[in-house]
Amino acid sequence: MADEVGPISARLAKPFIERWHYSMRCPTGKNIFFGYLIDGVEHGLQTDLFGRGLYAVANYGIGVNPYQADALSRLTGLHIEADKLLELKRLCRVEPRLDNYPLTHFLSRCHRFLKQEGFCFVVSFSDPQHGHNGGIYKAANFQHLGKTNPEVHVSEQDGTVRHRRLYFRYARRHGISVKEARKDLRLESLKTPPKDRWFIQIARPLGGSEKG
Repeated sequence: MADEVGPISARLAKPFIERWHYSMRCPTGKNIFFGYLIDGVEHGLQTDLFGRGLYAVANYGIGVNPYQADALSRLTGLHIEADKLLELKRLCRVEPRLDNYPLTHFLSRCHRFLKQEGFCFVVSFSDPQHGHNGGIYKAANFQHLGKTNPEVHVSEQDGTVRHRRLYFRYARRHGISVKEARKDLRLESLKTPPKDRWFIQIARPLGGSEKG
Protein backbone atom coordinates (compact mmCIF):
# COMPACT_ATOMS: atom_id res chain seq x y z
CA MET A 1 0.00 0.00 0.00
CA ALA A 2 1.12 3.59 -0.59
CA ASP A 3 2.05 5.71 2.38
CA GLU A 4 -0.43 8.40 3.44
CA VAL A 5 -0.11 11.73 5.25
CA GLY A 6 -3.06 13.60 6.68
CA PRO A 7 -4.69 15.15 9.73
CA ILE A 8 -5.38 12.81 12.63
CA SER A 9 -7.29 13.19 15.88
CA ALA A 10 -5.83 14.01 19.29
CA ARG A 11 -7.10 10.60 20.41
CA LEU A 12 -4.63 8.95 18.05
CA ALA A 13 -1.80 11.47 18.35
CA LYS A 14 -1.62 11.88 22.14
CA PRO A 15 -0.65 8.30 23.12
CA PHE A 16 1.80 8.14 20.21
CA ILE A 17 3.56 11.33 21.31
CA GLU A 18 3.61 10.20 24.94
CA ARG A 19 5.34 6.99 23.89
CA TRP A 20 7.78 8.15 21.21
CA HIS A 21 8.67 11.80 21.98
CA TYR A 22 11.45 12.38 24.51
CA SER A 23 9.25 14.78 26.52
CA MET A 24 6.60 12.05 26.95
CA ARG A 25 4.02 14.86 26.96
CA CYS A 26 1.50 16.08 24.42
CA PRO A 27 1.00 19.87 24.43
CA THR A 28 -2.31 21.23 25.62
CA GLY A 29 -4.33 23.93 23.90
CA LYS A 30 -5.27 24.15 20.24
CA ASN A 31 -3.26 21.67 18.20
CA ILE A 32 -3.15 20.39 14.63
CA PHE A 33 -1.92 16.80 14.34
CA PHE A 34 -0.68 14.99 11.24
CA GLY A 35 0.02 11.29 10.94
CA TYR A 36 2.35 9.38 8.62
CA LEU A 37 0.53 6.14 7.79
CA ILE A 38 2.39 3.23 6.21
CA ASP A 39 1.86 -0.49 5.63
CA GLY A 40 1.55 -1.63 9.22
CA VAL A 41 1.45 -5.35 8.46
CA GLU A 42 4.72 -5.27 6.52
CA HIS A 43 6.51 -3.31 9.22
CA GLY A 44 5.00 -4.92 12.31
CA LEU A 45 3.03 -1.90 13.49
CA GLN A 46 -0.36 -1.85 15.16
CA THR A 47 -2.83 -1.49 12.29
CA ASP A 48 -6.26 -0.06 11.63
CA LEU A 49 -9.02 -1.80 9.63
CA PHE A 50 -7.20 -0.92 6.40
CA GLY A 51 -3.86 -2.36 7.46
CA ARG A 52 -2.28 1.06 7.99
CA GLY A 53 0.14 1.66 10.84
CA LEU A 54 1.04 5.01 12.38
CA TYR A 55 4.76 5.60 11.82
CA ALA A 56 5.20 9.30 12.71
CA VAL A 57 3.27 12.24 14.14
CA ALA A 58 3.76 16.00 13.78
CA ASN A 59 2.07 18.37 16.22
CA TYR A 60 1.61 22.03 15.23
CA GLY A 61 0.10 24.75 17.39
CA ILE A 62 0.37 28.26 18.77
CA GLY A 63 3.61 28.94 20.63
CA VAL A 64 3.62 30.10 24.25
CA ASN A 65 5.52 33.29 23.37
CA PRO A 66 2.95 35.93 22.31
CA TYR A 67 5.73 38.08 20.78
CA GLN A 68 7.19 35.30 18.62
CA ALA A 69 5.84 36.65 15.31
CA ASP A 70 7.37 40.08 15.98
CA ALA A 71 10.71 38.55 16.93
CA LEU A 72 10.79 36.41 13.79
CA SER A 73 9.90 39.43 11.67
CA ARG A 74 12.96 41.24 13.01
CA LEU A 75 15.21 38.22 12.48
CA THR A 76 14.07 37.43 8.94
CA GLY A 77 13.06 40.77 7.46
CA LEU A 78 9.67 39.29 6.62
CA HIS A 79 6.30 40.62 7.68
CA ILE A 80 5.02 37.75 9.83
CA GLU A 81 1.54 37.98 11.31
CA ALA A 82 0.72 35.82 14.31
CA ASP A 83 -2.28 34.20 12.65
CA LYS A 84 -0.09 33.01 9.76
CA LEU A 85 2.52 31.41 12.03
CA LEU A 86 2.54 27.96 13.63
CA GLU A 87 5.05 26.26 15.89
CA LEU A 88 6.03 22.67 15.20
CA LYS A 89 5.87 21.52 18.81
CA ARG A 90 6.39 17.78 18.48
CA LEU A 91 7.84 15.55 15.79
CA CYS A 92 8.38 11.89 16.53
CA ARG A 93 8.41 8.46 14.93
CA VAL A 94 8.58 4.84 15.96
CA GLU A 95 11.87 3.07 16.52
CA PRO A 96 13.73 1.70 14.69
CA ARG A 97 13.83 4.21 11.84
CA LEU A 98 12.59 3.11 8.42
CA ASP A 99 14.76 4.70 5.74
CA ASN A 100 12.06 4.43 3.08
CA TYR A 101 9.88 6.90 5.01
CA PRO A 102 11.99 10.02 5.67
CA LEU A 103 10.62 12.64 8.04
CA THR A 104 11.64 15.37 5.57
CA HIS A 105 9.07 13.95 3.12
CA PHE A 106 6.50 13.79 5.93
CA LEU A 107 7.06 17.44 6.88
CA SER A 108 6.84 18.61 3.28
CA ARG A 109 3.43 16.97 2.94
CA CYS A 110 2.24 18.38 6.27
CA HIS A 111 3.18 21.84 5.08
CA ARG A 112 1.11 21.42 1.94
CA PHE A 113 -1.95 20.88 4.13
CA LEU A 114 -1.08 23.89 6.30
CA LYS A 115 -0.57 26.07 3.23
CA GLN A 116 -4.10 25.18 2.07
CA GLU A 117 -5.38 26.34 5.48
CA GLY A 118 -3.77 29.76 5.03
CA PHE A 119 -0.64 29.33 7.16
CA CYS A 120 2.60 30.73 5.77
CA PHE A 121 5.35 30.26 8.37
CA VAL A 122 6.54 27.52 10.72
CA VAL A 123 9.01 27.82 13.57
CA SER A 124 10.46 25.01 15.65
CA PHE A 125 13.14 24.47 18.27
CA SER A 126 15.71 21.73 18.78
CA ASP A 127 16.97 21.02 22.26
CA PRO A 128 20.68 20.10 22.56
CA GLN A 129 20.04 19.11 26.17
CA HIS A 130 18.23 16.06 24.78
CA GLY A 131 20.77 15.34 22.05
CA HIS A 132 18.92 17.06 19.22
CA ASN A 133 21.03 19.15 16.86
CA GLY A 134 18.25 20.09 14.42
CA GLY A 135 19.55 17.92 11.59
CA ILE A 136 16.03 17.00 10.50
CA TYR A 137 15.08 20.68 10.19
CA LYS A 138 18.20 21.50 8.21
CA ALA A 139 17.48 18.60 5.87
CA ALA A 140 13.89 19.84 5.50
CA ASN A 141 15.11 23.29 4.36
CA PHE A 142 14.41 25.15 7.59
CA GLN A 143 16.61 28.20 8.20
CA HIS A 144 18.65 28.31 11.40
CA LEU A 145 17.93 31.56 13.24
CA GLY A 146 20.36 31.32 16.11
CA LYS A 147 19.65 30.28 19.65
CA THR A 148 17.02 31.24 22.20
CA ASN A 149 17.92 32.74 25.55
CA PRO A 150 18.38 30.30 28.44
CA GLU A 151 15.15 29.63 30.30
CA VAL A 152 14.50 29.11 33.97
CA HIS A 153 12.21 26.17 34.62
CA VAL A 154 11.76 24.08 37.74
CA SER A 155 12.23 20.47 38.75
CA GLU A 156 10.21 18.33 41.11
CA GLN A 157 11.86 16.31 43.85
CA ASP A 158 12.05 13.24 41.61
CA GLY A 159 13.92 15.24 38.96
CA THR A 160 10.98 15.77 36.61
CA VAL A 161 11.43 19.08 34.75
CA ARG A 162 8.35 21.32 34.63
CA HIS A 163 7.71 24.58 32.81
CA ARG A 164 7.83 27.75 34.89
CA ARG A 165 4.19 28.46 33.98
CA LEU A 166 3.30 25.82 36.61
CA TYR A 167 4.25 28.03 39.52
CA PHE A 168 3.26 31.27 37.76
CA ARG A 169 -0.30 30.01 37.52
CA TYR A 170 -0.22 28.70 41.09
CA ALA A 171 0.99 32.07 42.37
CA ARG A 172 -1.73 33.92 40.46
CA ARG A 173 -4.48 31.60 41.72
CA HIS A 174 -3.40 31.95 45.34
CA GLY A 175 -2.35 35.61 45.32
CA ILE A 176 1.23 34.90 46.39
CA SER A 177 4.70 35.57 44.98
CA VAL A 178 6.35 33.17 42.54
CA LYS A 179 9.02 32.47 45.18
CA GLU A 180 6.32 31.43 47.64
CA ALA A 181 4.66 29.33 44.93
CA ARG A 182 7.90 27.43 44.25
CA LYS A 183 8.27 26.80 47.97
CA ASP A 184 4.67 25.58 48.35
CA LEU A 185 5.05 23.24 45.40
CA ARG A 186 8.51 22.10 46.58
CA LEU A 187 10.11 23.00 43.27
CA GLU A 188 13.75 23.79 42.60
CA SER A 189 14.81 26.38 40.01
CA LEU A 190 16.56 24.93 36.98
CA LYS A 191 18.26 26.94 34.24
CA THR A 192 17.97 25.18 30.89
CA PRO A 193 20.49 25.76 28.06
CA PRO A 194 19.56 27.70 24.91
CA LYS A 195 17.68 25.94 22.12
CA ASP A 196 18.29 26.24 18.40
CA ARG A 197 15.60 28.14 16.50
CA TRP A 198 14.48 26.89 13.07
CA PHE A 199 12.20 28.66 10.61
CA ILE A 200 10.62 28.00 7.22
CA GLN A 201 8.29 29.95 4.96
CA ILE A 202 5.79 27.53 3.40
CA ALA A 203 3.71 30.09 1.46
CA ARG A 204 3.66 33.77 0.52
CA PRO A 205 1.03 35.80 2.35
CA LEU A 206 -1.41 37.69 0.20
CA GLY A 207 0.17 41.02 -0.69
CA GLY A 208 3.71 39.70 -0.27
CA SER A 209 5.87 39.02 2.77
CA GLU A 210 8.65 41.60 2.61
CA LYS A 211 8.73 44.53 4.99
CA GLY A 212 8.26 48.03 3.73
